[in-house]
Amino acid sequence: MSTTADNGSYADEPWADRSLENYVVRAKCPFNAEVKLDKLVEHFVTPTERHFRRNHGPIPNIDEKAWSMIVEINTQEPTARQSTHTVTLADLQRLRQFEVVAVLECAGNRRDGLKAIKPVNGVIWGAGTASNSQWAGCRLRDVLVAAGVPANLCDPFYETPRHVEFAAYGEASDDAHYASSIPLSWVMNPLNMVLVATEMNGKPLLRDHGFPARIVAPGIIGARWVKWLKYIRVQDYESDCFYQKRDYKILPPMANESNCESFWPRFPALMELNVQSAICRPAPDEQLVVGMPYLARGYALTGGGRAVDRVEISLDDGTTWDLAQVFCISPKQRSIANSSSDSTQTEDDNFSNSSSDGSSNSDGSQRDWSAKQWSWVLWSYQIDSVPANCAISCRAWDSGGNTQPAAAVWNYRGVMNNSVFRVRPQVKSARGSKL
Repeated sequence: MSTTADNGSYADEPWADRSLENYVVRAKCPFNAEVKLDKLVEHFVTPTERHFRRNHGPIPNIDEKAWSMIVEINTQEPTARQSTHTVTLADLQRLRQFEVVAVLECAGNRRDGLKAIKPVNGVIWGAGTASNSQWAGCRLRDVLVAAGVPANLCDPFYETPRHVEFAAYGEASDDAHYASSIPLSWVMNPLNMVLVATEMNGKPLLRDHGFPARIVAPGIIGARWVKWLKYIRVQDYESDCFYQKRDYKILPPMANESNCESFWPRFPALMELNVQSAICRPAPDEQLVVGMPYLARGYALTGGGRAVDRVEISLDDGTTWDLAQVFCISPKQRSIANSSSDSTQTEDDNFSNSSSDGSSNSDGSQRDWSAKQWSWVLWSYQIDSVPANCAISCRAWDSGGNTQPAAAVWNYRGVMNNSVFRVRPQVKSARGSKL
């Protein structure tokens, strides 16, 4: 295993894979970039060159032929067989392969809205750190069963809560390496589609996205989707890495830089995504014409396998609401994902068959609300006549009855901001004078 990014060097970054015209770059070293919002909603399945990039250190340059990871069962259960296995890419590919279209969202998405209240600790993101891709690989469950974890969820082994820790090759800014964990019970449920992924949108992972293998944990925050896998370990406790114990938590409002150390151990690590939506068109520099029609567009998502059941739009800063059209994908349409990277699909194609109440797939079939839902939805809303004092707001609801709060709730790390999204676009009269 060789990494030319050793010793903190950023000299070997994969700049050739980064289509910078699609991004707002928030930091160069480590490279962190969000997608320009108007580009984000042009495809239901996000092309790889438009997927946001989130990193905590230099990008490892890994030789796939030499790559391997350790899979370890390390628990105190007397009846559990302790084991350590070395797993190669060929071993992963011999297991049954699966595909899932799932949205990946950084827990710091929309951190700029919390910074507007008072300072926060973290990269200041807008709403462009959410992307929806097709991931492929073997189930993590199958990897663990092959290593000796009981396949039967009724086995006494599961009577004690356990965790699966993942660690990455390469350096990290706040710890020896990047590591995180999720509950074993979540991983072992085959319906949750937790993958050891080796492909993204039909092609091998790019270095920025975890080549050669990463965790894909649909419905869970991006911080748990560990890249460049070094080891996977079943253990009796959650990861003690910085990114699990002292990061990615919602601390109470009195927590700040001077006293946060006393709060970290008292609150849980974030897992499931919360319900979220954003307005991507109109873009910040876009002018709307008073009295003319305009098609507003955006995305919505939620976590834990729940479904976004509707998106609501307000043109009067939340006094009244109306339903947006919602576009989602059905199992019949998975072929869309296979060609997403080279797609010529237009923006209008995405919305041409959408339901007015958000209850149907784009092919007209009724949605199965009981099924696990992992991807985002895209939405559109036709403004028949742009008002002079236009104030566009959006909020999503999910199948658990959750919606977005009217106001942002500040926290020290600036995570999980899902307040109602608001845009007050520039407007001009039909004659061209700005109002």
